[in-house]
Amino acid sequence: MVAKVIQDFRERYQNMKLYRIGDTYSLGDAERVEYLVSQGFLKVSEENDVLDKKELTFEEFAALAAPEQKKVLNDLNIEGDDSNAEKREALYKAHLENGLKENDGNVNADGNTDA
Repeated sequence: MVAKVIQDFRERYQNMKLYRIGDTYSLGDAERVEYLVSQGFLKVSEENDVLDKKELTFEEFAALAAPEQKKVLNDLNIEGDDSNAEKREALYKAHLENGLKENDGNVNADGNTDA
């Protein structure tokens, strides 16, 4: 199960930590999760967090809503102007292209050479 933030809020029981739309909230305190769901801050689903499991294709990234795109960029430590969809997509496309260049040639992603 996954608890996803659907409205930005600061968690008073976690030193005023800021949770943004798309963030994952810990299910450790079931009573607190239930309260936050009832107040419209969280949504609990049976699905696993797919975004954390694999890197998205450009098309999958482009299909995400703006808050989700910003979260993906933030999770990947990609910094830049993400004020509109075109700029966010350009940042993600550059990330994908850099990944291809780094793994291009005769060296495998794990560092072993092809010989």
